[in-house]
Amino acid sequence: MTDTIPDNNSEEKKDGCEAIRKERDEYLEGWKRAKADFINYKKEEESRLKSTFDFQRMFFAEELIRILENFRLGLQAWKGECPEKTGMELIRNQIQDMLKRFGVEEMRSEIGTPFRPETSECIETVEGREGESGNIVEEVEMGYTMNGKVIKPAKVKVAK
Repeated sequence: MTDTIPDNNSEEKKDGCEAIRKERDEYLEGWKRAKADFINYKKEEESRLKSTFDFQRMFFAEELIRILENFRLGLQAWKGECPEKTGMELIRNQIQDMLKRFGVEEMRSEIGTPFRPETSECIETVEGREGESGNIVEEVEMGYTMNGKVIKPAKVKVAK
């Protein structure tokens, strides 16, 4: 008969391996969380950057629209035809084309349609014919949208 001595060393090895697996799993879960957090952070930063870029583009477009409106007023005041007026019209057209490439579109206010404060700014109320109350009777300045968002409301006169 042989004496068998229990092998405590193999039990210790099993416990050690289990502890190492547990630690490995904790590190792996931590790494996965950190990776997911980084991916979310990256998406948020891209969104913030896009938002900032869109805001700057909109600001730039608003400034160009002011210049375009001044061209319009200047050309309306210009009497007769001359090469200078033609040149000013060409510059105005170039600015309009550039704005279109950046997603800016003219927004016309239809005369006779109800006034909508989301797209128009009432600068004056005038006496209107019967049934015209609350309707647009004149567009003083057209409005503009950029990618579907109003960046400059139209300036209109509305019937009382």
